[in-house]
Amino acid sequence: MHKLRLLWIVFKRSGAWMAIAIFVGSVLLCGLMVQIAEPEIDSYGDALWFLWAVATTVGLGDYTAVTTVGRVASVICSLFAVVCTSISTAVIVDFFNEERHHQRNEALSEFLDKLEHLPDLSEDELRDISKRVRKLRR
Repeated sequence: MHKLRLLWIVFKRSGAWMAIAIFVGSVLLCGLMVQIAEPEIDSYGDALWFLWAVATTVGLGDYTAVTTVGRVASVICSLFAVVCTSISTAVIVDFFNEERHHQRNEALSEFLDKLEHLPDLSEDELRDISKRVRKLRR
């Protein structure tokens, strides 16, 4: 649950949620344009299926855009898909960096806590701290 919350924080802080919302809205709008303009595409679901194939660059070939409006909608959808893919990739990388930073801070906090209570530690714990310090110096 902590990781999902952290991912949401990263999405909010970066503004990526807005780009994804705009992408979804543009796909829905372009789907309507394609359904109206393209003679081969009879339903809204088929229009969304066509745009999914365009956005993912799969190009299944079930449907093709033959009108100018359909082609423009396809280009808009594919451009938004490229932008959203790159933004999502950056956000996911940032998420993993945040998670790693959080883990490092927890480990450092635990280490400093042990250093504060040095007289109370056993010989094994002292040896462990000594190994960690040597490892950090390398």
